[in-house]
Amino acid sequence: MAKDFYATLGLKKGADEKEIKSAYRKLARKYHPDLNPNDAKAEANFKEVTEAYEVLSDPEKRQKYDTYGENWDNPGFGGFNPGAAQSGQDFQYSEGPGSIFEAFFGNFGGGGGFDFGSRRIPSEDVEHTVEVTLAEVDAGTRRSLTYRTSDACSQCKGSGHVTTRQGQKANCPQCGGTGLVSTERRVEITIPVGIHDGKKLRVQGRGTTGSNGKAGDLYVLVKVLPDIKFKRRGDDLETEVEVDYLNAALGGHVKVPTMTGSGTVTVPAGTQSGQVLRLRGKGLTKMGGGSRGDLLAKIKITVPRNPS
Repeated sequence: MAKDFYATLGLKKGADEKEIKSAYRKLARKYHPDLNPNDAKAEANFKEVTEAYEVLSDPEKRQKYDTYGENWDNPGFGGFNPGAAQSGQDFQYSEGPGSIFEAFFGNFGGGGGFDFGSRRIPSEDVEHTVEVTLAEVDAGTRRSLTYRTSDACSQCKGSGHVTTRQGQKANCPQCGGTGLVSTERRVEITIPVGIHDGKKLRVQGRGTTGSNGKAGDLYVLVKVLPDIKFKRRGDDLETEVEVDYLNAALGGHVKVPTMTGSGTVTVPAGTQSGQVLRLRGKGLTKMGGGSRGDLLAKIKITVPRNPS
């Protein structure tokens, strides 16, 4: 069966560099031999995802792979070599020292750990979602966010190994040879007044830490929950108000709910159902505070079932 490096990483063709790195980190940790001792299937999966990453993370190799498929590098990758066949030479694949196997997978030596070699783990941004009510948008609020990140090990800098006093490489005791450590993070998020649904808040340096010790950023996606009384229209609010047919016909006053309680609106004589009355400055607090949008009261005329 032909190899599909994109499918191996759970990606679609056209995935960007960030998606490729993220998918590899997740799968490498899942199938790492140190975390799955004596599991031949996990080790085989680990080799496959690493091979896929090595090709797709290199722009030149990826371009060749996208063009030629799994035989993107026939001469050096163990595929069919037309030149060798025509000359009658025998093709041999070696897994000895210096082979492509080591180039891709390092070596599974004494401790059984994976040697990441000079691979550097990049810092990455992370994203989380918080939900807020319309009342919280109107007044502003705070959220305490707890989440975990997979960071480059600070002891081995993400390489997965350390050098002993005897000059030999050994699995890093802090990360167990994975090059990654799980870190729990707690962040207090301030949700500003008047924020809009879908807005992202950036918290610098609270993302995933890379081999260089620098962390990416945290992006908090704000989701504003629907409200039972109001519909948001930018900074304005829309609400439905019931008016009996006598007040609608002759004119009068009716109470209207607001974000801070209630207000009164004058209903002109001859008001029709569906007509909108505007209460200025009774809408949602605008970004930065200090002023409000308007409240739009949509009239719904009611008629008694049993009139006297």
